[in-house]
Order: sequence, then C-alpha cells, then structure tokens
Amino acid sequence: MKIFKKTIIYTASALMLGLTSCSDFITEYSQDLAKVEGWQDLDEVLLGSGYLQPKGMSASGRAGDDIDCLHFMGDELIQSQLNKEDTHGYIQSMYSYYTWQQEIGYNELYKYVGGDDAYWNKIYSRINVCNMVAYLIDEQPEYSDDDVANKRRIKGEAFFLRGAYYFLLANMYAQPYDPATAASTPGVPVKNSEIIEDKEYSRGSLAHTYESILDDLSHAEELLLNAPVKTLHRATYPAVLLLKSRVYLYMQDWKNAALYASKVLDCNSRLLELRGKRPGDDCVYLSSPETLFSMGGYAIAAEFSDGYGFWGPYSPAYLVSDDMVNLYAHDDLRGTLYIGKSEELGIGPVFIKRNGQYSKRSTTSDVSSTFLLRTPEAYLTLAEASAFDGNETLARSTMESFMRTRYSSPVTVDQTGNDLIDLIREERAREFILEGHRWFDLRRYTVCQPYPWSKIIEHGHCYFDYSDIDHIEVFQLEKNDAAYTLPIPRPVREFQASLGNNPRPVRKLIRTEEPDMDDYEENEMTGTGDIL
Repeated sequence: MKIFKKTIIYTASALMLGLTSCSDFITEYSQDLAKVEGWQDLDEVLLGSGYLQPKGMSASGRAGDDIDCLHFMGDELIQSQLNKEDTHGYIQSMYSYYTWQQEIGYNELYKYVGGDDAYWNKIYSRINVCNMVAYLIDEQPEYSDDDVANKRRIKGEAFFLRGAYYFLLANMYAQPYDPATAASTPGVPVKNSEIIEDKEYSRGSLAHTYESILDDLSHAEELLLNAPVKTLHRATYPAVLLLKSRVYLYMQDWKNAALYASKVLDCNSRLLELRGKRPGDDCVYLSSPETLFSMGGYAIAAEFSDGYGFWGPYSPAYLVSDDMVNLYAHDDLRGTLYIGKSEELGIGPVFIKRNGQYSKRSTTSDVSSTFLLRTPEAYLTLAEASAFDGNETLARSTMESFMRTRYSSPVTVDQTGNDLIDLIREERAREFILEGHRWFDLRRYTVCQPYPWSKIIEHGHCYFDYSDIDHIEVFQLEKNDAAYTLPIPRPVREFQASLGNNPRPVRKLIRTEEPDMDDYEENEMTGTGDIL
C-alpha cells in the first residue's frame, strides 16, 4: 500500500462537502484504509463504515444508525401529552423537524443548538467511504476465482450504497422530482471521485443527481448479478432491482418502474401471511420471507413503549396519529398487528409492528426503520406504475395478490382512474407505516401527474411544567408546502457558500391550546378521538 493514499484519504475527507478536519470519521477510518493489503480489508471497512449500522433499542441515548428525522415530518406520529420524557431525546432534537421550522437546528426556545448537519455529514461520510472502496478495490491482488468474485461483490456493494445515499440526499435536500423541471431544479452535490479537489462545490441539476443514482445502481446490478448472498445486511441483486424500481417510480418513469418491480418479483415474490401473527409479534424482521435487505436500526420503535422512572412506569412519548389509525378498516389485519396498546399501561394507539416495548428494548434491531427493502414494495410499485401507464388490469390483479395477505375478508379491487391510485397510495401508507416511506411519498405526490395530491398536516408540540403539561403549540404544514424540502444545513452553507439554500417559509404558530386531560386520558386508553 503506497503512503500517499493516506494523504489522499485525509484530505479528500476534509474537503468532502462540509466535513471538518477534526471529524471522528477521518480519524478512525483513514488509518484503516491506509493499511489496506487485500480485498478483505476493504470488505471490513465497507461493512463497518459504509453501511448504516443495526443497533439496539435501549434507553441509553440515541440507539440506532437511522435517518430518523423522516418519521417526524409526516403524518404518522404525534407527541403524547402525558410524557415529557422520551427514550432517545427526540422531543428536543426533532423539534425543528416536527414543526417544519424554516431552519433546522433550533430548539423550542428558538435558540440555535446545531446538529442540523448531522444527517448530511453522516450520509456524505459514507459516500466518501464508497468512493475510496470503489477506487482501491481494483488495485487489490487476485490469487483465485474467489478473489475475483469478492472484488466484484465489494465494488457492487459500494456502487449500491453510493446510489442509495444520493437518493436519500436528493429526497431530503432537493425538491421532489418533476420530469418537466428536473433539468433546471437544483439537486445535491455529487462527488464520485477519490481525487482531491479543493474547490467550491455546486449542486448541479436534480436530473443530473438522478442520472448519477441510476448509473451507480446499473453498475451494482451488473456486478451483483449471481453474487453469493452472505447476509441480508449486505446488498443483494434483488435489493438493487427494488431500489432501482423506486428511483424510476419517483421519476415517474412508469415503464421502467414496472419493469424493475417485475424483476424483483421474479427473484422473490413471497409475502408474509399476517393471519399467522398475533398482536405484539414482530411483523418486520430479517428472516421474514419478504425481507430483501436492511441496514440501520429501529430506534423509533422504543418511543412507543412505556418507560420506567423513580415513581414507576410512565407513558410513551409518541402515539400513532389519528390520520393513520383511521386508514385501517375493521378487516385489515394490520390494524391490530401494526398498531396496539403499550405493554404496561395499556396506552394507545402505539406502534407495535416492530415491537420496541419495554421488555424488548435491550434487543438488537435486525431491521431498519428507514432503509428496509421488502417485497411488498415491489407489488405496490408494480401496481402504481402499471395504473399510471394505462395497464389498470395488471394494477388491480397485483393489488389483489398483495392485499389477500393483509385482510381477513376476501379482497376484490375494481377501482379505476384516480380511485385506483388513491387505493394504492393508501395501501402504501398502511403497509409502510414508520419504515421511512411516508415523508418521501407525501413529497412526490405533490408533483405526480396526472393525479397530484397533497394534504394539510398539523403537529402539536407540548410544553411541560415539571411533570405536567402546560400548553400545546400547534403548527401546520400546508398543501404543497416548500418545507417538504429541508434547508441546506447552516454549517454546510457557511463552509460551501456556493451551494446556496432551499427556499423555506418562516413557520408561524397556528394556535396555542390548553390540554383537556380528562378527555385526553380517555382517548389515550382507547386509542380513539382527536389528539394533537
């Protein structure tokens, strides 16, 4: 291994779009890469530093390598009025996401506390690892066919991850993809080279960002074809196909979205039969017949469990929103398998699809709340793309095949036109609750032709006086709100002024409410009623 490689890694990391020279990432992993002697070393670096890591659901701080802000901006959860304590400190750290503030990184007292660049740096640091691995892997020696195969696999995984990370960035920090305007809409900075570039970065167009994503996934598709599957925590060929179908779906390229969803189902069309599950069972897990790939943790699951303090158990910090609860019909098995009551206090509606209740908090989450790829997505993508492309017969039959495993009653799909699209969208909301899809779906629906759709969402932030709630401040996300796109983080803008910012309105307080605890406690115990 040549000495100058170490300098390249240190310097390239320091220049990587907002990362500073004191980054823990640089200190820890540049030394690892400087000692590379074979593909095995790069395999370990990619696994440990390229992938989002699965971790436990314990109460000891933020536990899980998630892009967890995605859960707090949509319509899936609401803050509980009975609890000012929460397992992972989300009430404070997610305040500006949860209330759609103009700038991220401000607390409820409107004081800048930073941290708004955490996700940006997390994702770009992993892109940097992928760049280095993809560059260095070709130099590693080959002594056997096994060496050749593993080098192809590692390179394929690096391309898959890089494409996945740019996709996340594009859907967080750029506007929704509209085919009519993508060529003139700012994307996110794309740097796919290991070469040192001390320069001002630009964002390029959103069309260019998506071209880069598809290019990476096409390389991964070629390299991972016939690659042995070591674990579903590593990229697989079906996972590449599914992510590629998602990218085409967001681009409204219906033919390619349907094509790649069909390819996924050719590889694995299995669905989990929910009739065999009971409330409290995990319905998403690594060994499920539906799972194709997962990386990251499921920390959000623990936020819906009772906690324990000096005076005994206390209620969950968050509840499932009424908007979501009301989507499930009486014969929808998911209505009792994905949503239920907390383990100790019996408070509801809480999320139990991935069971993070108190007795299970010490376990390691083997799947992710923000990057879990499952076969239901292939069914729903095939149905949506087919419906938009004029093949409603295929869309209806695909929906029936999927929905038969989710309902206790016989399923017949006879909707057409916008009604069929509405059914598919509602099924996505029901099926993928708190898996990281909803916020991105709400974004893309605003520009999805010929049936664009948006809704008003309200979130109430609770203020407590010691252990008792004092008042609630209610904020509103408007239809087609510019806040569907996050601002470029303040530290990044200061470091790279050339990137500019995304227009985002000042978020005004809609109203202040006094809690009605008698009514609220009744609603919490039954899981019914209008709760902010």
